[in-house]
Amino acid sequence: MAIKVSASRKAFIWVNYIFCILVALICIAPVIHILALSFSGRNAVYSGRVNFWPLEFCTDNYQAIISDQQFFISYRLTILRAILGWIIGLTMTVLAAYPMSLRRVNFPARQGFVVYFMIIMLFNGGMIPTYLVVKELGLIDSIWALLLPSAVSTYNIILMMNFMKGLPDSISESAFIDGAGHFRTLFLIILPLCLPSLATISLFIVLAHWNAWFDGMIYINNMNLKPLQTYMRSVIIVDSAIENMSVDDMMVNVTAEGANAAKIFCVILPVMCVYPFLQKHFAKGIVRGSVKE
Repeated sequence: MAIKVSASRKAFIWVNYIFCILVALICIAPVIHILALSFSGRNAVYSGRVNFWPLEFCTDNYQAIISDQQFFISYRLTILRAILGWIIGLTMTVLAAYPMSLRRVNFPARQGFVVYFMIIMLFNGGMIPTYLVVKELGLIDSIWALLLPSAVSTYNIILMMNFMKGLPDSISESAFIDGAGHFRTLFLIILPLCLPSLATISLFIVLAHWNAWFDGMIYINNMNLKPLQTYMRSVIIVDSAIENMSVDDMMVNVTAEGANAAKIFCVILPVMCVYPFLQKHFAKGIVRGSVKE
């Protein structure tokens, strides 16, 4: 039987569609502009005529990136940081969330840990004490200075804990009856059921490490250990090396703005490629993990 939709309902649906399309265009417009700048020539960039379509099309800005060895060093370091940070962060998140999600297992310190995590989520020691701790541990100018201070997020622990609490208790109980221990139950039964939450938290962890720049600025002095976003900040805000070069020293169409736009697009491209594959798990992981049961 066909369901009759009222005129007001149709209008509401169309308004939602239009609103979502406008929001999507607002989000994608800066990316298109950056891409157009990266493929535009010198005169078009300097005259400010580039909007959402390349003018005087050229690939000189991308060819200039190839000669920038520091860009690729920072790129490789950030990829390594994202992978190691994902492994460490996800492992610690799961191991912290699982004990607090077991409602029928005697764990006297559960409530204490929950209070502790809530406190450290709201308050922290501050930048100077954190820096002093990192320095005294000998982590300055080390990739571990980028990984260990931000190894785990309290928000991710709470998200994973609530998702695990949403699973039926009979699943883990039946595993215990069959003789499985906590580790076997966690890795063979619980985690395969938590794929939406794992995908969501993985996205949070990888993006946090990929976009981080401040820790690289205060903990790293060696340029060969600078993460990508810290390097990009120094290029865009501090340095103007391309502007100070003569035309004989570089390709005629390379500009500072165009080269920086090409670098920015290369930085955001991996995220744009990975995100669509995790999108289907994202909403489910957030909704189920954010509801306290």
